[in-house]
Amino acid sequence: MIRASDWRGASRWLFLMLIAANSFSAHAVAEPAKWVVRPAESKISFAGTHAGSKFTGEFRSWTAQIRFDPNDLSGSKALVLVDLSSAATGDQTYDKTLPTTDWFNVGKFAEGRFETTGFTAKGGNRFDAQGTLSLRGVEMGVLLTFTFEENGTTAKLAGKKKVQRLDFGIGKGSDAPGDWVSLDIPVNVAVVMDKAD
Repeated sequence: MIRASDWRGASRWLFLMLIAANSFSAHAVAEPAKWVVRPAESKISFAGTHAGSKFTGEFRSWTAQIRFDPNDLSGSKALVLVDLSSAATGDQTYDKTLPTTDWFNVGKFAEGRFETTGFTAKGGNRFDAQGTLSLRGVEMGVLLTFTFEENGTTAKLAGKKKVQRLDFGIGKGSDAPGDWVSLDIPVNVAVVMDKAD
């Protein structure tokens, strides 16, 4: 025979479990939108100078996992993985040098990685992404300021960040003073993406 006190206890437990399940479900539904990059319309590029002459290049192979909502920055996140061997400038000499041990050292560190740790609104469509940049086995905190423009199920993201190449040991052995290749390397991100959910 079930006592009234036991029934009340079981009912209370069931009630609390239902509340917890509903809260979890609501949180899952409210997760920031997932965005899928359009590779043909998106680019991660870099620039600099060599012997006083400007050069530009891009990484032709990279992937990005992005969940972003301007109204839910605490739940937003992004992970970008770059195939460093895909760096191309259009100059045969540069393109042969970049993968070598003193520069990207792709034989040992094939991938560059940027993972966000938080976002801050800067007003309007401007935001800061705090994150960790990993290159050549070195991890460093960086701040990327970007714009985000959403139009229905499509969005454009654009940002720029100067990377100090010696922070990651890039070209340290052959040109640490920057006599030939500029020490500051601007990196530009221009992404077109579609909402997936």
